Order: sequence, then C-alpha cells, then structure tokens
Amino acid sequence: MAHPRLRSLIRSRRSLIARCSIALRVLAILLLSVVLTPDASGQRATVPSAPSQADLRLHGSNTIGETLAPALVEAWLARDGYRDQTRREPVFEERVISGRSGTAVRTVEVKAHGSGTAFASLLAGQADIGMSSRPVQTQEVLAGAEVIGRLDEPGQEVVLALDGLAIIVHPSNPLRGLATSQVRAVFSGRLRDWAELGGRPGRIALHARDDRSGTWDSFRSMVLGTASLSPAARRYESTVELAAAVAADPMAIGFVGLVGVNDRVRALAVSDGGAAVAPSEREVSVEDYPLSRRLYLYLPSQPTPLAREFVDFALSDEGQAIVADAGFVSQRLALHGAPLAENAPIDYRELVAGAERVSLNFRFGSGAGFMDGKALRDLDRLREFMLEGAGAGREILLAGFADSGEIGAYLAVRLSEERADYIADQLALRGLRVARSRGFGGVLPVAANDSEFGRERNRRVEVWLRPPLNRP
Repeated sequence: MAHPRLRSLIRSRRSLIARCSIALRVLAILLLSVVLTPDASGQRATVPSAPSQADLRLHGSNTIGETLAPALVEAWLARDGYRDQTRREPVFEERVISGRSGTAVRTVEVKAHGSGTAFASLLAGQADIGMSSRPVQTQEVLAGAEVIGRLDEPGQEVVLALDGLAIIVHPSNPLRGLATSQVRAVFSGRLRDWAELGGRPGRIALHARDDRSGTWDSFRSMVLGTASLSPAARRYESTVELAAAVAADPMAIGFVGLVGVNDRVRALAVSDGGAAVAPSEREVSVEDYPLSRRLYLYLPSQPTPLAREFVDFALSDEGQAIVADAGFVSQRLALHGAPLAENAPIDYRELVAGAERVSLNFRFGSGAGFMDGKALRDLDRLREFMLEGAGAGREILLAGFADSGEIGAYLAVRLSEERADYIADQLALRGLRVARSRGFGGVLPVAANDSEFGRERNRRVEVWLRPPLNRP
C-alpha cells in the first residue's frame, strides 16, 4: 500500500497535469486564432489582445460584429435606460460602446476579427459571448469542454439570425446562375476564364474572405469541400472591402453574406442537386437556398447575467427586428406563397393546395427525432405564431422529407412520415393540433446528397397553414 505522503504527491502531480493539459488547450486555440493571415492589402494582420475593462465582451465574427452586434448593443443599452451613448473604434474591427444612466456607466466591447477568435476568446476568458458565422467545430468543443462546457449544447449555442452566402459578380456580367460544382471549379482555379462558363472571354479575378472568417469557413465547407482555394484569390478581412473590389472589376467574382449584396454587384442564382435558387429572404428563412447558413452566439456554461440578458434581448421581437434592419434574415415567423417545383408530386400538390408556407423548416440529423437547438426554439416560436400571430385560426399541414440515400425508397417514405409525426407530437405537447401530415421520402431535394451538409438539408419537415376547410 502506498505511503500517505506518496499518495498525496501522486494526487498533486495528477492535478498539476490536468491543469497543464487545459492550459495547453487554451494556448493551442489562442495560437491558432492569431496565426498571421493576409489582410486586404496582402500584408499580415494580428488580433490585438489588450486587457478589457468592459462590462460585456463580444468577440468573433466580422459578419455579425461589423454592423449587427453594435446595433443590437446600442438598442439593448437604450432599453435599459443607458443614454448619452458613445461609440469609438480603437483599432480596425473593434468597437467600444458606452452608455450612461444617471451616474452608472455600462460599456460593451465588440471585437470582430473572425469566427475562429470567438472560441479562442471564450476559452481564454477574454469574451463573455462568442459571435460566429459557422457552427463550432468538434475540436473547439472538445478543447473547451472542461473549461466552458460543451459549446454545441442547445443552452450554449444560440442561432441569432439566418444568412446566405451570395456569389457576387459585376453587374455587367451576363451570367445569371451557377451550380455549386462550377463555383468550386472557379475558386479552386480549375476554371480560369469566363468563356468556360458561357460568359464573355476574360480571366476570372477571385476575391475571398480571410482564413479567420466564418464566412470563409462556411464557403469552404459548403462549396470547396476537399478542394483548395486558388492561390490567385485575393483575401479580405472585411465584407465591405471585398464587395467593393468586385463592384470595381467586370472580371471579378467573390462571396459575401447577404448583407454584402448591394446595387453595385449582382448575386447569382445557385443550384446544388435541385433547382437554381437566387438568395432571397424567403428562400433563406426556410434554409432552402443552397448556401444558406446560420449566425450564432455562443455562451459559456456559466454565463454572466449581462451576457444572458443580452442574448435574450437579441432573440426577442425587438432584437429580431434589428436583425432584419441590418440586412439579415430574422427568425420572426411569416407566411408566404411558395411556388411549387415543376416536378412536385401530385399528392404533395394536393396537401398544400390553398395553403401558405411558414418561414421555417424543421431539420433533422440521422433518424426521426434528432433535432438541434434551433428546431427546439422554433417549436415554441410556431406555438406563439399560431396562438397570437398571423397563424391564428388556421390549420397546420406538415410535409416530411428524407434524403434519397438514407435508406430504400419505401423506407424513406416511412422515415419522412415519422419525422412529420414527430413534429406533430411535439406541437401537440404545446397545445397545437395538426390537421394533416404526409411523408414524401426523398423527392424534391434542396441539396445534393453527396455530403452530410446536403443530406441534413434534405431531411426536413415543412410547415404550411391554410384556412379551416368548411365541413358539413
């Protein structure tokens, strides 16, 4: 039996090793997040890390942090009675916003140097909220699990808004749409002349976001896959600068979030295993646009009261109105007429005849009942919409779908029916009755089935509402 002093020494060494292991993980992610990457001028840029005295610190995505986060902060401060607000920008992509209420002062720091910095700052205790335009990666979840909890849990991962990656060109470009395979070939450098795409002859000029950007991470995962970005691409930290560069060059092509689309550039329609779809609020709200994405806020497992208060405000009707004003797609539900694809089956047409589509889709992982945090929140949004919003007095119709490669055709129909039934059961728990639900298997895909991203997009349940049918 070990001597008591020896056991004590062993426990101390184990504790030290555990603390060192966590510290090394923090250091590794910090080093990864500040790897020197080229800015718009081709020079190297670093992330400033001066100590902060702010009451609330938001770090991460430039897509969120450039305009949306500051607008939310200012409205939140005003709601809480903080007037005489000031905003200063000590360095590029950093903003400090302060407000005064009597003698009290509240200060919020917004650092927008890319989504990767969100997780590094959370792990290092330098941020209270992480902003990201792509979901947290597995290695980031594992690295922070012992320190800040699992960032992929619904309580820590919050969808702030919806967005779409727009493929933009100069307005004079005659092309109107591309398949994702063509976009991949262009940005990987396999296609270098516009004539190869049916356009006017001329060398294609590539413009891309930098390596720390969540927009870049989204583009890499949704479009490039295993292909590498062409070294000829010019890289940008700022969406605004990238869009301006495309607007100035008839040979240019780039990618931005929806907020980067303006009247000086034109967004192309994109197809990926389905019909070509142009980026629009309607198509992004149901995430059927092939390059739709989610914008996230991440919280540690024990958030500060101010951090939780700010996130709740951002998800409120007032906060989501600001999301829309900033050029993103809010999660406030709406009804719209949805044109049906020419190849839509007759039983699907019969189900949704006379109905309008709700601006959400319930999407699933593998199986019939695996939903993410957004889907769980959307159930409650739909309940409120049916009881107090434009859905009041209407009947609910559900259409379920599977990805065509999931299982055999017959079983795919069964699985899609089970998904629709699962949503019906969840709504019943919230006091809502579904009038009709059907499963349609793997028909009407909205994405290619050659990636997990595409397959998850096809595993969905659509929600339609119609006026009550007159029954004898």
